[in-house]
Amino acid sequence: MMESLRNFLTGPRLIFIVLVCALPFVFLGTGSLTGAFGGSFGSINGEDVTEADLQLASNTAVQRFQSVYGEEFDFDMLDEDVRSESIKQELIVQKVLQAGARSLGFFNDNTVTDAKKGIVQNPQFQIDGMFDENVYEAQVNSNGYTKESYIELMTSLLASELYRSSLSGINFATQNEIFELASLLEKTSDINFIKISYEGLKGQIVNTSSELIDYYDNNQILFFSQEERGFKYILLDQSEYKENVKIPEGFLDSSYQDYLSRFDSSAQTRISHIMIDKNNYDSSELAFDKISEVEKLLIDGNDFVEVAGLYSEDFITKDNGGDLDYFDSDIFPEEFEAGIQNLDLNEFSNIIELEDTFHILKVTEINILEPVSEEQIKNDVKNELIETESLALMNDDFNSLEDMILDNSSIEEIAENITKDISEGGSFTESNFDFFIPNIEIKDYIFSMDSSVNEPYAIELGDKVIVLAVTSIIEPAIQPFEIVAEDVADLLSETKAIEKLALMDNELSSIESSDDQNAFIGAYSYITEDTFVDVKRYSSLLPQEILVEIFNSMSGDTINMNANNGDKYIVEINSFNQLTEDEINSVIEEYNSFGQDRLASKMSEIINNDVFESARVNLNNLIF
Repeated sequence: MMESLRNFLTGPRLIFIVLVCALPFVFLGTGSLTGAFGGSFGSINGEDVTEADLQLASNTAVQRFQSVYGEEFDFDMLDEDVRSESIKQELIVQKVLQAGARSLGFFNDNTVTDAKKGIVQNPQFQIDGMFDENVYEAQVNSNGYTKESYIELMTSLLASELYRSSLSGINFATQNEIFELASLLEKTSDINFIKISYEGLKGQIVNTSSELIDYYDNNQILFFSQEERGFKYILLDQSEYKENVKIPEGFLDSSYQDYLSRFDSSAQTRISHIMIDKNNYDSSELAFDKISEVEKLLIDGNDFVEVAGLYSEDFITKDNGGDLDYFDSDIFPEEFEAGIQNLDLNEFSNIIELEDTFHILKVTEINILEPVSEEQIKNDVKNELIETESLALMNDDFNSLEDMILDNSSIEEIAENITKDISEGGSFTESNFDFFIPNIEIKDYIFSMDSSVNEPYAIELGDKVIVLAVTSIIEPAIQPFEIVAEDVADLLSETKAIEKLALMDNELSSIESSDDQNAFIGAYSYITEDTFVDVKRYSSLLPQEILVEIFNSMSGDTINMNANNGDKYIVEINSFNQLTEDEINSVIEEYNSFGQDRLASKMSEIINNDVFESARVNLNNLIF
């Protein structure tokens, strides 16, 4: 696969993609796409490939080449095969990540909210530093998106990034590798640090009523309700059809008699043979002389297994004493059946002649079987008949309703035709969907952009068939301030806290006097200063991302960074201390996950092979 595919784990793809997606959309180097792509684009790992996906993949491919060869690079100057392959690989990356994200439930309320926040904070949608919904709407509309569909696009990218991150975080190592890595890298650190608590700062913020109303008015995109859809359904359940299966009179008695007539008390007879192949001799007479010689050896008492090993010309069985396993009349010639018919255990047959071979058979094992009880046979036959016939009855109704769906019949007409009740499925948003049949295809259809009101759709579910019809679609709408007041207050406080934290960080950095710094820290309850000695790489004293940065730095460095929870850390690294062998052994269990950097290349190769190279690619009308 191309480099773009093989290195998908090596960096923060999301940032790159968001930059690619940032408006205005300039899909460079795609002038020839109109002829190369048209109609249905197919699917990758079950994810539909749309025109928007194609544009995104094309733009990503262009940006990738320009990042290497400069902004003036003309993608259209490349050979058509190279352009097509580049776009195809970007599509695979895009859709494999999307499918993986969907399977793990990364498409949820949190990613939708984060997508909206990213849009609000995008400078291209702002005027004088403030988000302007009119600007946002105008720009996305001019590039073929609605406000909602652009949110869906950004949600998909965020979910895909979560999935990519989860893959890139996977690693494994043997115990020896772990110990060697720990011996090489494990150490402790002595540090001084200042911490500004994000939650503490946020808790001190007071929002006025007018500020809340202004924030609500200027950021309404954050407070839209989710689309809500209602549906009804018809359920065909095979178990209900079982009640309609009638057992023909005398059928069970007849079936039992058939069983008895087929039953053979000596059916489990194991045989071995010695074979002479006529084709190995100048004449059939000479071959018969050889098998007669073998017969004489057996009559004289020689062991059948030894004789088979020496004389049998069946190279498949001669080394295991000529064993042919249990006799089956459907497999072996009728001459074999006649030859062993009157043999007891350990007796051997007369010479048996077939068209090309001579054989001597020996009975090596006889298992006397008892017939199954009449009750058990009749019960098995009855259950099998009911299972088969009930499925056939359900499929008859299924075929009938499929024809009606193709004829644009309503769900009411279908229900009447097959004499089934219509049930109400309820009304849900995509995030709170809770149907008693946990099938993703049901949810996908109900919330698909292609699903129209009152158009029935059938889904096979093994022993069930469900016919769905969307009954109502309530479009997203701005929620009244009173309903979202708490969310407004939280988001506004979050915005203020981020801004104030940055200002306080700048102010701290500008203070040169220790006394002035101590006075500044002492003035705020959410700022603390501390000194830690012998901090370990996997200590719980500091967030892991802060520790990673510390142990990737050098003695004397100062680190200024935000933790994942928003807390600001200003860390002075005083020194690093090497651990003894006993100390390394004491932390070896905690060290298991530290091989990430060293094993990133190995995991990337494994994931590329297992995930991408096995991608189910079904692309139509593409010149690839």
